[in-house]
Amino acid sequence: MSNIDRIQKLIALAGSANEHEARSAAFLACKLIREGDYQVVEKATADPWAAFHQATAAWAEPSPARRAPRKPAPDTRPRRRVPCEVGRARRSGNCAVCGEPFEDGSDVAFPTLADDAGLGTAHADCRARWTVLADP
Repeated sequence: MSNIDRIQKLIALAGSANEHEARSAAFLACKLIREGDYQVVEKATADPWAAFHQATAAWAEPSPARRAPRKPAPDTRPRRRVPCEVGRARRSGNCAVCGEPFEDGSDVAFPTLADDAGLGTAHADCRARWTVLADP
């Protein structure tokens, strides 16, 4: 049995359901390929242009899994700034604007309107970007 036959059988065995058997077969196939200085290539087809046509068709229309995800449309609804005052944080938490943590005793912004009381707190530096949807 030639090394090429052994490599082909080991590659076929590498697809085994038994994880240990598959791993050992793949390892041995790689070892034989390296030691014999072989190159792994696809078999030639009857039509030499078949691979080219398949490649260009796949290149022209990417599969759905390869397409870049669409970005959602920007939110164009009217927004208003949250009026706030700066004070010291009584406990640690996360910023309502950027989501980064802040420590107790650091400068944070508290909403001044009663309607905005449930929004949480934000870093003092983030208060300029603190907006909510405007009332309809």
